[in-house]
Amino acid sequence: MTQENVQTIFELGFHSFPWARVAGTLIFLPIGLFFMRFPKSRRFALWGVLIVSAASFFFLISLLAFVGDFLKLRSKYLSGKSALVEGVVEKFHPAPPIGPARESFSVRGILFSYNALDDTPCFHNAPLHHGPLREGLRVRIHFDEKCIQRIDVLQNAYFHPSNSQQ
Repeated sequence: MTQENVQTIFELGFHSFPWARVAGTLIFLPIGLFFMRFPKSRRFALWGVLIVSAASFFFLISLLAFVGDFLKLRSKYLSGKSALVEGVVEKFHPAPPIGPARESFSVRGILFSYNALDDTPCFHNAPLHHGPLREGLRVRIHFDEKCIQRIDVLQNAYFHPSNSQQ
């Protein structure tokens, strides 16, 4: 009989939300506020108002665009409506150091492919981090269409040869 240790290496959640993409629009907010607070002229103050307004508008648009998809994916995952596959990582193709950042692998014939630089709450392994996946790794993957929602690495914790034939 085999008992397994499970290590979750990715789970769709608050930490996987693309915060940098959404917050990137706010970089112009302090510039606009500076122009408004310390105007050299009335024109500077108007530019400040315009910059603050544009930054706020694009922040809200980005937030709405990402939150809807995130909530839908998270809801499917939490309600157990995701597909599940368990097996060994095969045909792993890591992203090259230079060039397109597309990685792919399969588990039990199901192909997973993703751009490691995508702004998505789904699993996307950044190539600079030399991600956790590799050929031959035993995994359990929760997914919905092209979104990997959770990855567990399965490791045999206790293996008793006498019980292996049961």
